[in-house]
Parts: sequence; structure tokens; C-alpha cells
Amino acid sequence: MWKNDIQSLIANTHIAFLSTMGERSPETSMCPYAVYKGDIVLHLSGLAKHSKNIQSNQNVGLMICTPETADSSPLALARIGFTGKIEPVPQAGQTMYQQAYLKHISDAESLFSFPDFTLYRIKVDTVHWIGGFGQARKVPADTWKSLC
Repeated sequence: MWKNDIQSLIANTHIAFLSTMGERSPETSMCPYAVYKGDIVLHLSGLAKHSKNIQSNQNVGLMICTPETADSSPLALARIGFTGKIEPVPQAGQTMYQQAYLKHISDAESLFSFPDFTLYRIKVDTVHWIGGFGQARKVPADTWKSLC
């Protein structure tokens, strides 16, 4: 059941929280995301602070969380966290990663004409699923990739 819950969360949410290392401490920002073959796909502006941060440290964290509702407890919200290294998508993979991103974030197409935006991928090292209060588990990399 938890595997279906992960797939549902990924399919039904479009924003994530990206943690990068700033000059003195971690910094977190919100960004739209997609998933392609187990990689987290981000399309980031070079003007944003997180883009400057990843130039000096490619280790990142990312969290995707079920949106809060008036009748839900924050403790019971399903969420999934990742750690990994972020890198620009290689030229050879640009088309496939861009298609995956636009399938998930369809209104972002115009941003691909902006010269300051770069398509990135997070090569996931660890996956931690919390299905709600008391329902946490590490997800093996091969299991994560099979869910995508």
C-alpha cells in the first residue's frame, strides 16, 4: 500500500522544498518538480539563491509533502524526502527530461525560452517515506526507481 501512496503523492503534487547549502547555513526554497527515471527534475533560474548555492555545493535535500487541509493533522500528512547530488541535465538527455517536466508542470513551457533557466536533475542517494504519524521507512533506491 505504501508504494501506491508514494506514486499518488508524486502524481498529485507539483511543488517541493529544495534545501541547499548557503554561505553559512542550509537554505530552503520552493520549486516545481517532476520525476524521470528516478531522478528529480527541476528547472531553476540562475538568478535564484538556490542556483548560486548549488554552484558551490551540489549536495541537496528535497521534500515533497501532502498539502495541508483544514481537517487534517500536520502529523498525519504523507511526505517523502530525498538526498542526492544535483547537476545540470546533460545535453543528450535534455529532450526527455524536458518532456517529463512539462508533462508534470504543463504551464512551464514558456520558461524554457528564458536564458537564465537551467534544467537540473537530482541523482537520488536516499529516499525516506513517511506515510503519516508512525509510518516511516527508508525506501531502497531500486524500489524508488521501480515506482517512477
